[in-house]
Amino acid sequence: MDRLIADLQKTIQALETLSTTKPALAEQSDELLDQLFQQKIDLVAASLNADAPTYQQALQAISTAAGKVEKLAKNPTDATDTFKSVENAIARLARLLDQVVHTP
Repeated sequence: MDRLIADLQKTIQALETLSTTKPALAEQSDELLDQLFQQKIDLVAASLNADAPTYQQALQAISTAAGKVEKLAKNPTDATDTFKSVENAIARLARLLDQVVHTP
């Protein structure tokens, strides 16, 4: 779970940088940040199985998102693809958290 949290934190930090340095992207960045902060809190409190397919999918999605957001923060080009990647990661994390909540 350490890598999942680390990549989530990288994504959060890059979005924070983007939000403060690129005012045109601040609103969308802030909306994504709100969701990621809540998911981070939920993930830290959850008992996760790192071998589960949903965990692996969430890890891959957040790793991809982290890389894209860090790249965008350094060299802003097309934010649409990057934000879609973050939204995909949020959806994968939500699916992972939903599975944990509904598993007996």
